[in-house]
Amino acid sequence: MGNVNCLDPNNIKSIAVIGTGSVGASWASLFLAKGIKVHAYDKQPDAEQKAHAFVEGAWPALRELGVTKLAKPDLSLLTFFGSIKEAVHEVDVVQENVYEDLGLKREVLEEVESGIAASTLIISSTGGIPPTELQKGCRNPGRFVVVHPFNPSHLIPLVEVVDGDKTEPEVVTWALEFARFLQKEPVHVKTETSGHLTNRLQFALVKEAVACLVEGVASASDIDRAVRYGLAPRWMLMGSLLTLHLAGGEGGMKGILDHAGEAIESWWTPRMVPKLDEKMIQLLANISSEVSSEQDVQDWVIWRDEQLVNVLKLQSQSHQTEPGNKAG
Repeated sequence: MGNVNCLDPNNIKSIAVIGTGSVGASWASLFLAKGIKVHAYDKQPDAEQKAHAFVEGAWPALRELGVTKLAKPDLSLLTFFGSIKEAVHEVDVVQENVYEDLGLKREVLEEVESGIAASTLIISSTGGIPPTELQKGCRNPGRFVVVHPFNPSHLIPLVEVVDGDKTEPEVVTWALEFARFLQKEPVHVKTETSGHLTNRLQFALVKEAVACLVEGVASASDIDRAVRYGLAPRWMLMGSLLTLHLAGGEGGMKGILDHAGEAIESWWTPRMVPKLDEKMIQLLANISSEVSSEQDVQDWVIWRDEQLVNVLKLQSQSHQTEPGNKAG
């Protein structure tokens, strides 16, 4: 394996989680659900209390989804340390979640590397910073790879594995295996790009939603309703490319493009690209009460997380019956 230590995920005993906000606490919950000791560091004075509350709140869903069989989390496996160097001492893997700031992340990675063995793997949750940029200050850049989750990270199955120019190929393979060990669905992003893959897809739709709002195509609530009741049910089962293929009937992808290609091109050509200036920000702030039915954000978060369990269980059952799936 050269100068990296790609442990079998089943043999990982300890992971350092650097930054325990919502993403870090989600990762910690998953690691604890797998019986892995978590060495945590976060500079916020109430971080430990918040992390404990998050793990306890996340646990019923993790149990319902089969990630753990334990009725309650073993919080004795979660230890907070007073510095990054203490937290990463002798752990098997380091997992980084600090703010999306290139300079800050480089500083944190430098401190991490000063406290770990030369071969210890480092994974990052960055949502859009190219890993090659983060590797530039690393002593051993080959061991660094991005494993980017999606909110709420302990529930949403997808993670993106993104390697930089100097990431060792075996580290990419290990990251994909590690994600599957955590019962995630990993995708390998082969080319570095701003926002990786899924944020590009997600915000293409958000951009069009905002453009339709500005153009007066529909109300904010109806725009969200179109996604929720028109696109989301199919997209839970199939990606956009398979959906397009099925739209062609017996002719498949080529059939629909031969028949409606000109119209499709006109539909996906942006009519406007909204600019997030102060006026736009205020507009979106104003319509937030409409799309949320004037209910508190935390009430929606609780409802979302509860319902995601039902949706994900249904999605998993559907996957098992896909054509060509031997499990079906």
